[in-house]
Amino acid sequence: MKNKYNKFLIVSTVFLLVGGVYLYSSNSLNSGEIVPVAFGAALVSNIPSDSPSTIPTLGDDISSDIAFLTTLVSLKNITMDTSIFESSGFNSLKNNSVRIEPVKPGRINPFAPISATTVSMESTAPVVITEEPSDITDKSAVLNGIVNSNGVVTDTYFQYGATVQGLTQIVTSKQSLVGTFMNNIIGLTPKTTYFFKACAKINNLANCGDVISFTTN
Repeated sequence: MKNKYNKFLIVSTVFLLVGGVYLYSSNSLNSGEIVPVAFGAALVSNIPSDSPSTIPTLGDDISSDIAFLTTLVSLKNITMDTSIFESSGFNSLKNNSVRIEPVKPGRINPFAPISATTVSMESTAPVVITEEPSDITDKSAVLNGIVNSNGVVTDTYFQYGATVQGLTQIVTSKQSLVGTFMNNIIGLTPKTTYFFKACAKINNLANCGDVISFTTN
């Protein structure tokens, strides 16, 4: 009876020891003391118990690695069907591209105002244009001109007079940023016809537009 009792104690002790080790190992794994460093990579231990909340579980990591490796292996099975390049439909394709011919440049100064005497779109367009006068009174008028030039413009001015051949009067004017310039001339005679033209000195050469006439009130 005593021997049976001793054997029972020994068996019970061994059982408790095995169970305790098992429970301790299970708690250690669940508490995060052993967590993966990278997906499917080496494992590190002694990680604080409050860290595993931001790290995937071991099972999820292994599943992700297996899925990734499976995808890489499947890439070897991808093939390209090149039979389309040998089909009659592909070979019947034609190049319908249209050759773009060079065109002449547009206005030299695209910011200049557009009017009845707007510079032509041809490359031979004049660089100085005489515009119609404005604000004509009995003794004054505003003369207008435009410069369309990529050269160096040093002076802009008007020549006017009572006859086409007598454009002896000269008044200077300051060019604007868009190439226009103007000047208000005074001291004119009422009910008299005057002639004028816009001029500009470009690269030290004088360039003038057409002659335009107007009559004072």
